[in-house]
Amino acid sequence: MSAEHRYSPSMTDTGSCDTLIFIFARFFGLRWIGLVFALSCSADHYAAKGKQAVDAHELASAEGHFRAGLGRDPSHLASLSGLGWVYLLAGQHDAANAAFEHCLATDDEHLDCLRGSAGVASAKANPAMAKTRLTKALRIAPHDAGVISSLALLALGQGDMASALGRYQTLVDRQPDKAEYRLGLAEVLLRTKRFKDALSQIQAGLVAGHRPKRTTAMLFQTQSRVLVAAAAKGFDAGRCAETTKPVLAWLDAAEAAIQNANQIGVKLPDLPVVGRRARRQRARVASACPEQSEFSDRSKAP
Repeated sequence: MSAEHRYSPSMTDTGSCDTLIFIFARFFGLRWIGLVFALSCSADHYAAKGKQAVDAHELASAEGHFRAGLGRDPSHLASLSGLGWVYLLAGQHDAANAAFEHCLATDDEHLDCLRGSAGVASAKANPAMAKTRLTKALRIAPHDAGVISSLALLALGQGDMASALGRYQTLVDRQPDKAEYRLGLAEVLLRTKRFKDALSQIQAGLVAGHRPKRTTAMLFQTQSRVLVAAAAKGFDAGRCAETTKPVLAWLDAAEAAIQNANQIGVKLPDLPVVGRRARRQRARVASACPEQSEFSDRSKAP
């Protein structure tokens, strides 16, 4: 998917609606066409399908649905917002910015587009612009969960752990079944070295009811990062007999989490980095405590 990509409708999008219209016109008469078009071929219909595709991390499909929605209504806000988020997730910041700016030119108080524009600004290392957008969004809807989440993420990026922690905790308390908020809270807890609490949030996130595919992969990636960090902190070369076994168990669990993340099928650029950290930590333990490491390896052998 490229910023210059131009979507060509297929039978799964506008083609399916055209086929449905033909069938109804052929068998039930022309008076049904308006109803069929309104229910099955509207921009809202395509935007809803695009949202489902985003949750499944099927970005190319989502792009197609949102573009089909814009084919029906070039200023359809949900389609413009959705397309912007697709491009932002794909790392195509200029294309994302164009979609969000078009959206805001149509409605300068559209919350999702203000949040998306802030996300683009943050990605382009412009936190001042991100804060301006989110301050406006907060003024419009001070209790909106999406706005609070974006503010928490901005605070996290700026190193304001207290603000990020407070906002994510509020969201988790309000909507405990949304995995993305537990993921954000776990990230704050990881960065403040509260590893046990971070793992608890991740476990809760992995069984949450609303768990988009990308969020699930990121939960496993964060789980592996927490375990590697805990292993690094917990290992003591002067106390091999006491620390080697639990540290190696954490590293085993970290590698299992990496494998789980890979199996989700979502490309996470940082995942190989986490894998290298786990291997380096294991090598450090083996070098400092060879006898205990060798015993641990033998105990796992079939």
